[in-house]
Amino acid sequence: MPKAKSEPSAFVAIGKILRPRGVRGEAFFMPLTDFVERFEDLDGVLLERPDGSRNRLGVENIRAYGNRMAIKFDGIETPETVAELRGSLLVVRREEVHPLPEGFHYVFEIVGLEVETEAGERIGRGVDVLPMPANDVYVVDRDGKEVLLPAIQDLIRIDKSEGRLVIRDMEGLL
Repeated sequence: MPKAKSEPSAFVAIGKILRPRGVRGEAFFMPLTDFVERFEDLDGVLLERPDGSRNRLGVENIRAYGNRMAIKFDGIETPETVAELRGSLLVVRREEVHPLPEGFHYVFEIVGLEVETEAGERIGRGVDVLPMPANDVYVVDRDGKEVLLPAIQDLIRIDKSEGRLVIRDMEGLL
């Protein structure tokens, strides 16, 4: 029996708490967005804990440290308290994500789409996007088998309104 499609989350992760930084309640976090400038004027954030609970925290400041960042939350003053937040996600509502240029898509917009050929043959469902140097690769579940498709505009058309990814028929691709 096919697995039921779960409802997409109303929230999108933009960062993940890693570990304490220093002794004053600062936390390192890994940005999960290509748009780190979104953190510059952040005065509050929705924190989603590993157990799924969420709460809003005020932000005192955010600083960049190489490919990660440090965040200081209002009211969190010790590394022990920060350690309790490890693994928590900084999330925003889907409608608050940074707008992308025409022709670009977020991973959460691809995952779950039905994948079919131009002729209407069902291939499977999008389950992941792998970033690669030349272009991303879409991972498709084809009845329990993994199919990798290069995310190239000449090959794939994304129809979000219909909830599908349409592949141009190309010999040897599948």
